[in-house]
Amino acid sequence: MEIFWTPEAKASFDEITTFIERKFSIKEVDQFVFETLRVIDSLENYPELFPESKLRALKSVRKALIHPHSSVFYIYRKNTIVLLLFWDNRRDPKKKK
Repeated sequence: MEIFWTPEAKASFDEITTFIERKFSIKEVDQFVFETLRVIDSLENYPELFPESKLRALKSVRKALIHPHSSVFYIYRKNTIVLLLFWDNRRDPKKKK
């Protein structure tokens, strides 16, 4: 199965790892990366494991919990998983950065 990272996914992943490193340590960054790779591995094996959005406009978008504080949004189509965005779950979606 092919995994494709959108530019937004790459940027938001980097943003979260930078935040973790600034607030905690490289050990926690490594743990976040490990957990992210574990979730991506699960997606490759079971792409429909995580629920689809309940919003009609985002019906095909799925949300996978990486850690209680972070999630990844993705789309599964045929043999491709598109990682759309990583999200800090503590963040208010209505606020810009």
